[in-house]
Amino acid sequence: MVDSSLLLPPLLSGIILGSLYALMAMGLTLIYSTIRVLNFAHGAFFMAGAYIVWWLNTPSSALYGSSLPTSGLSVPLALAVVPAVLVIFVIGVGTQRFLIRPLIRKPNPLITTLVVTLALATMFESIATLIFGGARVQFASEIANGDIRYGGLIITYAELVQFAVAIGVLVLLQVFLKRSRWGIGMRAVAQDLDAASLVGINTDTIYLLAFGLGSALAAVAGFLLTNTVFLSPSVGATPLTIAFIVVVFGGIGSVQGTILASYIVALVQQYVTLFLDATWGLSFAFLLMIAILIIRPQGLFGFRET
Repeated sequence: MVDSSLLLPPLLSGIILGSLYALMAMGLTLIYSTIRVLNFAHGAFFMAGAYIVWWLNTPSSALYGSSLPTSGLSVPLALAVVPAVLVIFVIGVGTQRFLIRPLIRKPNPLITTLVVTLALATMFESIATLIFGGARVQFASEIANGDIRYGGLIITYAELVQFAVAIGVLVLLQVFLKRSRWGIGMRAVAQDLDAASLVGINTDTIYLLAFGLGSALAAVAGFLLTNTVFLSPSVGATPLTIAFIVVVFGGIGSVQGTILASYIVALVQQYVTLFLDATWGLSFAFLLMIAILIIRPQGLFGFRET
């Protein structure tokens, strides 16, 4: 019989991790629901955002003679995130304007844009390797130091900050989508493109905003997830895989499905790690996705194409 005290730590870890998964996957959902594009460069934006924060935050003295480039500014993490998010937002807007927009009006846009974003991701990884090398690096400082201990539970302050920031960003995103003019426009385009165009919504502008916001969400998730682990040019591969599993499991384009699926996948991974091994976590996430595709191909909250 399993000791009940062993079940609580994975539950708390799963909730925290699920919030980060939701933040990462929400960018994919936002882009697909609005533009109908699967962005395979999402993991590259995740990685690039994390590297920008690292570059701004890490003082040269922390590298002990290493040739890795830093800004030498030692910008506090909370401030370094702002330019990182803005840069990735602009890169996302540029990607939509110059790479995606010319393709979505041509035959087979889903396939062509997928190939282009995959190529873009490869280029970003090569550029990061050229600049920072292939070795793994760590942030000079964590988001927060210390922990809370209660009985057998240990929750670090860094995890609490990750959770709070992820939830805060997701709430702000929902407020933006439901209350702001641009957010309402994005929802209208996602629901019915032709009707949105007829009432005067500038769809090109909405597309730019959606891709920029989705990319910016990846940058925030990249910083939060890599701050407490290692950072490398290939660090976005696994989060991208998880994000795709989440959006397929929840229903591609469904905000509610993305959020629910994020927590389900994270909790399953945590409990699989408890009973089996950490290496099985991703495998069981794939099994979840396969199961939902067999039982309900459109996902938990998706709509069947007619």
